[in-house]
Amino acid sequence: MSDNRIQVEICIGTPCFLMGGQSLIEELEWLPYKYRSKFSFQASHCIDDHCENAPVIKVKDRVFENVTPEKLKNILDQYLTREVL
Repeated sequence: MSDNRIQVEICIGTPCFLMGGQSLIEELEWLPYKYRSKFSFQASHCIDDHCENAPVIKVKDRVFENVTPEKLKNILDQYLTREVL
């Protein structure tokens, strides 16, 4: 069975962790089912050398910098509504 969910990597490298990456991981526990059913979340270390703009996530092949829990939800919503391809 293939997993058709959208892959989301959340950086937990030292800069991202210190700048709030842990709060992004914690936010995953509270995400509604609509997100968990459409996205596959994975912790990662140092995404594409974007440490200076931590915390960082990667959705598909796109990197997002300075991500907060609120911004994380907004990014996921954009993918759910197909505004970001």
